[in-house]
Parts: sequence; C-alpha cells; structure tokens
Amino acid sequence: MYLVIVFLLAAAAAVIWAAIRWYRSRELETDPIKSRMRQAAKMKWKETATVTEDGHGAAWTQGRVRFVRGKEEAVLWYKDATVTLVRDYAPPTFDDFVELEQWIKRNPRDAEVDAATGERLYLREIERFVIRHGHFSSLLETTATDKDFFMAIATFHKAGYMAQEEPVVVAALTLEALMRYQKDRNAALRFVSGLKKDIGAGAGNSQAE
Repeated sequence: MYLVIVFLLAAAAAVIWAAIRWYRSRELETDPIKSRMRQAAKMKWKETATVTEDGHGAAWTQGRVRFVRGKEEAVLWYKDATVTLVRDYAPPTFDDFVELEQWIKRNPRDAEVDAATGERLYLREIERFVIRHGHFSSLLETTATDKDFFMAIATFHKAGYMAQEEPVVVAALTLEALMRYQKDRNAALRFVSGLKKDIGAGAGNSQAE
C-alpha cells in the first residue's frame, strides 16, 4: 500500500511538472515581446539596452529594447511589440524582425548618410536619438505645423553644434521641450530660448578661458 501511494505521488508530481513546463512554453509562444526577442537573437541582433516602462528616468522615455547589428540599430517597443529601424529621415516600423530583415535586404544603407561629418553628422545623431526614443513622428509633426517652434529647435541645435555640446544632451533637451510643448506652447518656447542662452554663455566662457 505504501509503494502504491509513493507511486501515485510521484506520478502526480510528474504530471504537475509537465503542466508547468507546458504553460511556460505556451507563455513564451504567446508573449509577443519574448517571441520577437528570440527572432532578434537568431538573426544576430545584439541587445544593448532595455527600458521596461514608460517615463523611467524622464517623461519622454518609452518602454523598449534596443538592438544593434553592425551599423544597423533597431528598437522593439513594449507598447505594441512593433520594431522600428533607426534610420534617418523616415524610420520604418515593422510587425516583427522577420519583416524587418526582408525590408533591409531590399533597402541597403545609404553610404552617403554613413559618410556624413561635421554638422550634418551632429544633426543625424540628434535625429537618431529622437527615433530610438519613439518621438520622431510627434517632433516632426510639431515642427512642421509651428514655424516658431521649428525655428527655435533648429537654432538650438545649431547653437549646440557651435558650442560642441554633446548631441545626446541636445537631443534629450529637445525631447524635454517637446513634452513641455504638449502642455504649454509658450512655456516650451521660453524653455528652448533659455537653453540657447545657456549654451551661448557656456561657449563664451570656454573661449575666454
């Protein structure tokens, strides 16, 4: 009788463990983020950074996983499990990495863009920062419909370049200005104006030294 009970307990444990493994495998199959991360790994994309939730560290951050492979960069968004290729001008977004790979094969990188130097490279680095944080479309729409804001941002970027400010710093402040614009346009314009003055003053002090 004792052996029968032991056997039944062992059999029950095996069934439970099998059920747990099935559930876990099923979860991996149905979780779109995990599914796309497996795709990325198979296609030799290297994961470099992860932000698990929106607003982590700054109001403009979005939940995402960043990948690189050679000169290419892609971002997997937690909000909808889509994948954006970080390319200049019009970054395309795809349902998954399979679709992304098919597009890359048909659309090789622009050698002229990769060869950019000086101010052009500086502006491209700002743009890529904006893309990888998910605000390319909103910034483009805002600057396209508000001439004053467009000029403020453009002259701010120019001032940043002339002062040799790090492009990632200028890009982050640009997104901060965009967040403020969505709440109060005039406050955002004042914010950008203040940034230009601060950069100008800093550049002047550096030259004096």
